[in-house]
Amino acid sequence: MSATKPANGIKQTNGFAKYFVLIVLFALPLVAYLFFLQGKHQFDTLPVMTKEVTELTNFKTIEGKPLQLKDSVTIITFLGDNPYDRLGYISNLNEKIYKEFHEFDTFQLISILPESGRADIVSIKNQMQETTNISDWHFMTGSPEDIKAFFTALKTDLAINGDLSSDYAFIIDKDKALRGRDDDPDENMLYGYDTSSIASLNKVMVDDVRIMLAEYRMAFKKNRDEKLKDNER
Repeated sequence: MSATKPANGIKQTNGFAKYFVLIVLFALPLVAYLFFLQGKHQFDTLPVMTKEVTELTNFKTIEGKPLQLKDSVTIITFLGDNPYDRLGYISNLNEKIYKEFHEFDTFQLISILPESGRADIVSIKNQMQETTNISDWHFMTGSPEDIKAFFTALKTDLAINGDLSSDYAFIIDKDKALRGRDDDPDENMLYGYDTSSIASLNKVMVDDVRIMLAEYRMAFKKNRDEKLKDNER
């Protein structure tokens, strides 16, 4: 009887190769994450594009109340004469920005429109309240002249539409400065965020609002730690 040939099965993997594969599978993603975490945009503050924006002195909410930009992180939009025509933009901003950030202290979203858009926005607001807590989303009215003047005071490279609307949302910090990007790969100087584009909101604006809020969290932590050190002396 001839000798039985060894079976041609799966070769035995030596211990070193097995551990090497495990290290590659689990360690590399962690290393990549730490690398990107060290990226410039994670620790830089959001650039100031316009040093000081005009206050909202000439505007009131549709309930008749005044608001201010000072001491709040504010998202500004312009809805124009016919807010229902901007419903898609409003929905994009609601889903991607407002719902994500409205629970943060000092955050507010303000939509500006002329009196001619009041009926539309009252109806839209009532519909939104059925599914969303919009206590930090304010709708403010003003004259066409005041709306144009406020938009101009942002000092952007954008123009307001003929119906006093804009496709763009703007980030205003607690010191009333317009924030954006001065090194954007597509726009170079990015003053506003295109609310018609889910991709733009997801990839750009969400990141920038997080940076803006993180900047204030870090400043708060620093001030708190300094006060604790002073108290210990």
